[in-house]
Amino acid sequence: EEKLKFHGTGCSSISLGYKYRTRYYSQTVATSGSIASLTFRKKFYSTVLRFTYSNNIAVRTVGRTGRWYIKIDGQECRKPTKVDIAMYNENGDPDYIPSVLFGICEETYAGRIGKGDHMITVNVGAAFDHQLDTNLNSRHLSSSILEVREMCPQF
Repeated sequence: EEKLKFHGTGCSSISLGYKYRTRYYSQTVATSGSIASLTFRKKFYSTVLRFTYSNNIAVRTVGRTGRWYIKIDGQECRKPTKVDIAMYNENGDPDYIPSVLFGICEETYAGRIGKGDHMITVNVGAAFDHQLDTNLNSRHLSSSILEVREMCPQF
């Protein structure tokens, strides 16, 4: 039986995993799939995972959309919601935008995230029903970080 105390007992962060990449003078161009990954060991069944991914991102083609999102063991988060950001290029300006993907996940479409090792990936792909840009860029002239924290549920 798990013995965790919540709300005001110092249980805001149980464990931390991160992968830091130093400054790149190149870019990652992808149409879909994983662009960053991290194996994380969750210590308790009743906790949630908090994700932070920061990078410079760009959608290079006018009228196209790209989406950056987190998967846990190949599944997107379901509860409380998906962990993602989307970008649309309306005017043809392909500037790289410093961006942070941040969110909390308690449960994926495969069910609650149990304790043990989990593969966390940052993915790029189509943004919902929009036409996918075939030239999504990340990491141009920037450092990036993927961080995962195991947290006591507060919501």
